[in-house]
Amino acid sequence: MSDAQNAFLSFLYQLDDADWKKVVDELQWAIHPVDSRATRIWFAFFPVKLHRALADSDDPAETARRLLLKGRYSLADQVDSSAEFMYGHRYWPDVKRAVAEYVGQTLVCPPPVQGTDRQKSVSLVDQIREVARKVAENVNAPEPLLVGVVAVAFGSLQQVGLDLFRRPAAPGKYGKDWSKSAEKVVEERAKDDKQGLMGIFRSVNKMFTVNFCEQNPGCSFKVLNQQDVTMAGRSYKGDHTAQDSRAMPGEGPIPVECRSASCGSCWVGVLSDTGKISPPNAREIDRWRYFGYEGFTGDKDSPIRLACQLKASGNVTLVIPPWNGQIGKLDEKEKSAAA
Repeated sequence: MSDAQNAFLSFLYQLDDADWKKVVDELQWAIHPVDSRATRIWFAFFPVKLHRALADSDDPAETARRLLLKGRYSLADQVDSSAEFMYGHRYWPDVKRAVAEYVGQTLVCPPPVQGTDRQKSVSLVDQIREVARKVAENVNAPEPLLVGVVAVAFGSLQQVGLDLFRRPAAPGKYGKDWSKSAEKVVEERAKDDKQGLMGIFRSVNKMFTVNFCEQNPGCSFKVLNQQDVTMAGRSYKGDHTAQDSRAMPGEGPIPVECRSASCGSCWVGVLSDTGKISPPNAREIDRWRYFGYEGFTGDKDSPIRLACQLKASGNVTLVIPPWNGQIGKLDEKEKSAAA
């Protein structure tokens, strides 16, 4: 491994969640709207602090038990499928190969290991954009469709390591389930169900659709105006427990245990316009901090929500994370160590 390669990997491995947030924030204007929120959601679903807590633990199983982790929380076990909810995931095999090759090359200007946060984020932003441009040319696709998934590839490399990351992508659908253009997907996320001829007279009894896996037909259920989506999820007719052991029979596809924001099992990513859902209340914001999600949220336009506190006033597009738990306990450990 060359000195330049070592320097880049050392730089990448030291980034924390705050660094990645700055990187993604700076990239937002360059990412196609279909994946702008999805990119933020991916980094919330696979936080660096959880990866480090498990990697540095003498007993990862005990750490997972203490954090009440359920589901698939290891990125290494799903490196090629973790971003399936992103439209740009269709280019993952090319992106993964390009990022691995990029790291393997001698870098002309390796990023500084030391420096301000601004210097770190700008340096990595430039490199993400460079790889996205190259892949866009190779696959004949618009560059904005590549920027988000390239950022995810660098984030994945940080957590799984170069040896695992540079393996060829496993066989998969890679976007084959998406039957619409990126522009059409964005357009449809903004639409609401028509209410029929008498819709103008309806208020509380208006019906909308919650989509929780938009690339797959049938992954949706109906919700009443201002009904919370976990309660509405009971109307889902499919057997989602076969796909996700966290889903309780009869409760729908969103994992739920309490419906009072006490357990945090129902956290989700919101891909559609947050103007069509209720804003986060004081309790939900407090629980974000308790569960350790506050670094990935935003009080007014948060891509991460607790579904039991989320009331719909239009069609909603969600993505269900592959795991849930209380990573806020990691912060408690850090505070105790500092004391």
